[in-house]
Amino acid sequence: MVALRGATVLLLLMCVGIASAGCSTSAKQSENAAPTSADAAAGYDLARLSEVKDDFPPDFTPSPFGAAKLDPAYVDLVGAVVSYGKPFTVDPQECRALLKPVDGQVGAVTNGSLFDGPNKQSIAVNADAPVTVPAEIPGANCYRMTFDVQNHAVRTRGTAERITAPAIDGAVTEALKIQADGYPYVEYYYAAILDDRLYVNVAARVDPSFAAQPLLPDLLVKAVAAVRGR
Repeated sequence: MVALRGATVLLLLMCVGIASAGCSTSAKQSENAAPTSADAAAGYDLARLSEVKDDFPPDFTPSPFGAAKLDPAYVDLVGAVVSYGKPFTVDPQECRALLKPVDGQVGAVTNGSLFDGPNKQSIAVNADAPVTVPAEIPGANCYRMTFDVQNHAVRTRGTAERITAPAIDGAVTEALKIQADGYPYVEYYYAAILDDRLYVNVAARVDPSFAAQPLLPDLLVKAVAAVRGR
């Protein structure tokens, strides 16, 4: 699992790494009071992300959506597209921001769901606000890059190819097709950053024959529209 590790690492940590799939996101919440819309970046309502639940393939079963405050234990996982929060290198180095576009903030609001499909396929959608954008997303030069994740348990190497991201008014968007060495599934990552404070992403781990377009980019567009209240 590569793109799913980073794009929705919080969901996977709860639903795959620790327990079985189909759990809720409530474990992400710290002992603080339950989050409200006012806790997120002003003007966005992360609770509305659940409005996209009917836009997934019918053979993919969702875990419940649930807004929660980001616990310090998981803050490093936000935006970690391939690294699962571990150190990693990218070649070319100037493309690094594509694989870690944002940093999480303790106490930020996070919401999302993991949809489990046949043959261990998964599609996930997640939103976090506020976030920090440490570097500008690279321009058109970063078409293809290799990565090496320094994970002591399972070292992960692979290739990330830039693909067409949907245009979303007022947002910086990116999209990647990722193949980890020795891993049979293909992974896709679509993300939007709005006002340098809201991060919305869709990630998929699917069979190579899965028709990712236009389904996945459309999901990102709909997810952004949902949290914007449009």
